[in-house]
Amino acid sequence: MDFHQALERHMQAMTQKDMKSFADTIHRKDVTLILPNGKLIQDREEFIQFNQDWFSDPDWKMTYDLVKTRESEGMAFALLLIHYDDLDENGNPYHQDYYLHLVFEKEKDEWLLIYDQNTFIQ
Repeated sequence: MDFHQALERHMQAMTQKDMKSFADTIHRKDVTLILPNGKLIQDREEFIQFNQDWFSDPDWKMTYDLVKTRESEGMAFALLLIHYDDLDENGNPYHQDYYLHLVFEKEKDEWLLIYDQNTFIQ
């Protein structure tokens, strides 16, 4: 699987809230997540649990545009513009655009996510 196929697999798992497929795209030992509020997660199990909790929320949906990718022999990144729709705590719909920066590392013949940073657009 090449990098662009791995990226598509990761994003499809996310948009479809498919935790099993999503977890299969994550590096088995090393992953870092930075949320828009600055919260830092550097543990694979905590990263997966955070996303499992998010995936269990039925109200949100997202689409994305690919802004940029760069690939070398062992590392690759993607910058995506995320279009996110959800309901607030009062059930009112809202929309948020943000940047998602993903870094993948090639391990054997597999591209796995090692870094995920989310940045709100003001």
